[in-house]
Amino acid sequence: MNEIEVLRTLEIFKPNNQLFEVRLIAQNGDNYSGYFCDPELCVKQLRNFQGYNCYFPFNEINDACYSRQQRDRIIKTKNATQNTDIVKREWILIDIDAEKPSGTSSTNDEKLHSHGIAQKIYRYLRDKGFNEPVFADSGNGYHLMYKCNLPNDPQTALLIERFLKTLSNFFSDKKAKVDVGVSNAGRITKLYGTIACKGSNTPERPHRLSVIKKADDEIKINDKVLFDRVVAEFPEPEKPTYNNSYNREQFSLDAFIRKHNIEVSDTIISGGATKYILDHCLFNDSHRGKDAALMQDSTGVIAYKCFHNSCNHYHWKDVRLMFEPDAYNNKQEQNQKRITINLPKKEEATKENTEDGKIFLSMKDVNPFDRSKIVSIPSGFTIIDKKLLGFNKGEVSVWSGKNGSAKSTVVNQIAINAVDAGFKGVLFSGELPDYKVKNWIHLQAAGRQFTNKSNYGEGIYFVKKNVADLIDKWLDEKLLIYNNNYGNNYENLMSCLTRLVSSTQIDFIVLDNVMSLDINTLSGDKYQQQTKFILDIVSFAKKQNIHIHIVAHPRKNVGFLRKDDISGTADLTNAVENVFICHRNNMDFKRASVDFFGKDVAAAFAQYSNMIEVCKNRDLGIVDLLVGLYFEPESKRLLNEAYENKVYGWQDLNEQKEMDYDDPFNWRKISDFDDIKTPF
Repeated sequence: MNEIEVLRTLEIFKPNNQLFEVRLIAQNGDNYSGYFCDPELCVKQLRNFQGYNCYFPFNEINDACYSRQQRDRIIKTKNATQNTDIVKREWILIDIDAEKPSGTSSTNDEKLHSHGIAQKIYRYLRDKGFNEPVFADSGNGYHLMYKCNLPNDPQTALLIERFLKTLSNFFSDKKAKVDVGVSNAGRITKLYGTIACKGSNTPERPHRLSVIKKADDEIKINDKVLFDRVVAEFPEPEKPTYNNSYNREQFSLDAFIRKHNIEVSDTIISGGATKYILDHCLFNDSHRGKDAALMQDSTGVIAYKCFHNSCNHYHWKDVRLMFEPDAYNNKQEQNQKRITINLPKKEEATKENTEDGKIFLSMKDVNPFDRSKIVSIPSGFTIIDKKLLGFNKGEVSVWSGKNGSAKSTVVNQIAINAVDAGFKGVLFSGELPDYKVKNWIHLQAAGRQFTNKSNYGEGIYFVKKNVADLIDKWLDEKLLIYNNNYGNNYENLMSCLTRLVSSTQIDFIVLDNVMSLDINTLSGDKYQQQTKFILDIVSFAKKQNIHIHIVAHPRKNVGFLRKDDISGTADLTNAVENVFICHRNNMDFKRASVDFFGKDVAAAFAQYSNMIEVCKNRDLGIVDLLVGLYFEPESKRLLNEAYENKVYGWQDLNEQKEMDYDDPFNWRKISDFDDIKTPF
């Protein structure tokens, strides 16, 4: 036993003299138990039980249990902590253990394979938005302990059970598995700092010391919504309906695989579920090495998973439609109104006619418009993409808002989301130097899992150079920043943009903000210059088939900001296709929003930190639409839902060696096995 490590374990999991139990199991199966609030007293008692496997319940125990006979002492008893003795769920244990004969310790090779499974699970959950876990070596495998704050009720029990089963379906293999039997509230786990002594202590299968490998000083709680998202990756059984013959005949995944000659490299059967490890991802055949699988559990539910970030959005339904396009025709709604294209396609120019046609057309002369030819750039904001279907190429959007309303945050994030969808663009920032724009982009592209607190001030974050380099590589030649050394003259900027778009594919431009552009060389007075400027921008967007985002400040000293309060000529908002106002949910907004939107609407949006108001959308006629968002300080991102974690393409650049630049759990240090054997 390492007494310092035991005290560290209790300090992390049972701080502030919280009641805890230690459970000891002898090799002959006898059970011993003790309840303590004093870690030092507990360690003193444990000195009398060398050679026992020692555990503890990691969730909060009812204080009344302290009155049991084993108070402040360890005795032989069967009266230990039960599920009903747990007050609430504080931790969720992911236990990765080697497949080995029962009653034995793992070999180094078996343990090393468990290490690899733990690494994959950690990366998967990190990219889902989970906070850092406590990472522990159990002696024979590895533990990921995620902090939570959930009630001890049947709903939580079912959630955790399904959470662990989902992870097992995704990650368990023939050599190691995720233990799905540790979901109960009163579950015990290894008391780190004690010896794992299963079977005989042999050179091949040694007894080892369990230790906490990493625990942050501040261990953050993971919200329930994060666990829900993982569970949603593996769908629930389909409800019996006419369309599925009331589930009388279960769909055969094995027959589907054989029918379509899908290459399978391995088949794993565990707990009634069957997992087919594919030779390669069905959507990108360069994704090989056991990273893609089709699965069917004991209830008949089928799932598909590729663990490369670029394929994370593909599911079983996508696979089915790939091979059987008509499989869901009787179940899905057909949206004939419009097709939103996520990847830019170069349109072939129509042949020129010598005659333009009639000046005045009769109805039969007018050809119907094919909306499927519209190329729309997704914004990344769910409601905007659902209602407005993204940003049409060939159009212009104006963005406004008071100071601190996140105007620049929004347009920068839209730019990153566009790049991630396969588009290329240009950023002009007349207010910020290029290095500040770059730092801002780095934070938003990295996400909170890859940002660090700065020592230069409260609330300041940065991205480490090795991560920043990957982001730069991903954005290279896809997102360009205008060099302010060439000045802010509008005509010069447009000349540079014209040359750029004639030589390379550009899909969008962000002008942040137009008030920093010098338009004095244009003819006319101030308002005539502004009119010419916006009409030129609109014409340029249409001619070059580019979407242009313009940030425009409001007039000073306005009350609740409306479309007419945006600075400049009225043509600025009249000529463009879209007008958006960004709001920050501060006290001024709370007071004014009741008058403008009504109490019910204001109350419904009280939960959000920021709002985007759609004031004008010429294409579909959407107006007076409020979109609520959550601001994330660590990354400067605006989130569609709390704890959302967008994974961008830069992580795909180094997927196979990702932990080289972010290795919090020392994944790659194979020499771990030199120091985890029994220290005697």
